[in-house]
Amino acid sequence: MSTQLSFIEKQFPVSKVSKESFKERKAVQSQTLTGLGKWWGRKPLILVRAAILGCLLPTTDNPQKDMEVFQKLLMLDRDGLWRRKQKSIPASELYEIASKSKKLSRYLDEWFEEQDGKIKVSSDIDKSEIEKKIFDSLGYDEKLKYCLRPEEMTNISADAWRDINNYCGTTAKSIGEFVVQMSEKRYGHNITVGDCFTGGGSIPFEASRIGANAFASDLNPIATLLSWADLNIFPDLHA
Repeated sequence: MSTQLSFIEKQFPVSKVSKESFKERKAVQSQTLTGLGKWWGRKPLILVRAAILGCLLPTTDNPQKDMEVFQKLLMLDRDGLWRRKQKSIPASELYEIASKSKKLSRYLDEWFEEQDGKIKVSSDIDKSEIEKKIFDSLGYDEKLKYCLRPEEMTNISADAWRDINNYCGTTAKSIGEFVVQMSEKRYGHNITVGDCFTGGGSIPFEASRIGANAFASDLNPIATLLSWADLNIFPDLHA
């Protein structure tokens, strides 16, 4: 058994995970598991995933890189947020954001033009390039308005996996593969996540979805039914 400290024992991106959890909760009926049944105390899936990966990842003598890799796995990093971006930002909003930025306001005349009383991106400028620069200038809260939730993404980028694998000594191309490989490296077998008060089933569901073994129980028969439904009915269980 590994005696090396886990990532979560040394540091954790509390602010970002909290904001992601809040976004997930605000999705109400659009939450992944809500369609199978409501449960008042159901934990956000991003919180569960962060906790499990935080316990699995070991610490190194480079805490900054540890945090960088952890955030890449959860798509909380800058590139991950851009990959999660779903909504296009209207030209008028891009202009407003850039005009309030000391760094970007000097490019207003170059990036934008007015046509028929409306602000538009200049015809000789690549809108996606400008949009990325302006998006990167936003704070985390503002970026989330335009992004899918991590749980809605199928995978992180190939570049992110290359960085993660080089640092962790793995060869994974998915979260499921990474969990299995890292489990073998640290413990010699795949990790098992147990939840004796499963409630709405978030913990066993997310544990199974990212490749861990999962066991759950509850005295409440409704909670047991919900957890069973999460694991046996929900499509595309494994990430």
